[in-house]
Amino acid sequence: MKSLPLHKRYPIEPNGMELALGGMASALALASPGKGLNLYEHPTRYLALSASILFGYYAILAFADVYCFKLPGSRARHLGIGARVGKVLTTAIATALAAAAIAAVFVLFGAPAASKLGETAMAAVNVALLAVTPVVLTLKADASAWRRALLSTEPKSLPEKWAAGIFWCTMLAAWSAALFIPMDWDRPWQRWPIPIVGGAYLGNLVGLVFVLIRCFVLPLSRARSDAPGLVIPDPGLDPNYHGPVTRSMAKKDE
Repeated sequence: MKSLPLHKRYPIEPNGMELALGGMASALALASPGKGLNLYEHPTRYLALSASILFGYYAILAFADVYCFKLPGSRARHLGIGARVGKVLTTAIATALAAAAIAAVFVLFGAPAASKLGETAMAAVNVALLAVTPVVLTLKADASAWRRALLSTEPKSLPEKWAAGIFWCTMLAAWSAALFIPMDWDRPWQRWPIPIVGGAYLGNLVGLVFVLIRCFVLPLSRARSDAPGLVIPDPGLDPNYHGPVTRSMAKKDE
């Protein structure tokens, strides 16, 4: 296999990760509570704006086709306007379906469906955008990759590790935060659905840090320490690409 220069031996340009951190910061910082938009007084409007900003960010990534694991030196794809718009629409449809499923789960577990329909719907949309949309953009419509990433203990590729980390950290944090709702502390932040959404955002940020370390920092550190014997295949769009390999590993596989 052809040996590459050090700066190309591992995907050290994690576009999706950097943009995701920027998107999270924008969503969290959007209009801190004030007179016109307060999370406690106008939760539906506040969460709708949060969801709009977050989806706008994902729509830009989908349209530009720059989300996550665009490896240095990999072949460029020239998508037409129609294909790019199709990616955005596909992302929107997948997010809407995920939000409907999450809202149904909320209601089944006792969330107010009639009295707080708007809050429940917007909470589901925000959780879907934080947990499911990154998986959609990363794994596309590959059912086997979804199964490996979310439902299996099988070895995972880097994109699958990325998707699993964000999804499960977001979902587990949202679920754990729901435990604060029935407590009799009588605090404003215990109102439905503030703990759920707050937990989802916090879990998403923790997940981003986790996948940053797991999918980029640690493998890159190992790649640098093993740089003299490092070779790398052209990953292209191969979902089974697990990162750099050494010459000794390549010989062992032979």
